[in-house]
Amino acid sequence: MSLLSRCLQAFTAVASALAAACSPQNTLQIENGRLQAPTGQGYVVLALTLQSLSPDQADLQVELLGANSRHSLRADISRDSIVGPAGEVRGRLWVMPLAAGSYTLSQAWGNWAAKGANGRGGQKHFQLDRHFKIAAGEVLYLGEISAQLHFAATLAYSDQSTRDFYQLKQWGVQDTSQIATRLLQ
Repeated sequence: MSLLSRCLQAFTAVASALAAACSPQNTLQIENGRLQAPTGQGYVVLALTLQSLSPDQADLQVELLGANSRHSLRADISRDSIVGPAGEVRGRLWVMPLAAGSYTLSQAWGNWAAKGANGRGGQKHFQLDRHFKIAAGEVLYLGEISAQLHFAATLAYSDQSTRDFYQLKQWGVQDTSQIATRLLQ
């Protein structure tokens, strides 16, 4: 294989990986500009955002538990971003199909590295215990979980629907009127 062929093959692989990293986590089912959950399921929309003293080595991971399932949702400060009308924030907008039922956002972990402290950083555990229910066919916006990751790490909940629905529109969801909002408290 020639050097040119190998370079072209490597370029194609990198381009595919970048396209996958920039797209929503799963292929969304959209009908008539609206999110249409798969049969027997609903969609949950949740933003995870983070800020850190380490602009390239921090992440937030949230555990989502259901009756027969466990999901790990993650946002990485160096890879993930959510685009809104006012610009971009570091984080990830999750749109997850879930079977109808009751769920718990049970706990979260924030990890970061501090370059000026000999590479040391930290990890913070947050107990969440936030419960919600989703019905088949429902699209539910839970808001944002935002982490400030540093040596006095904090976690907050907020409504960022203007930004998050803007991101959904970038992904082809032109009509967000059927999305129910039940914010985490």
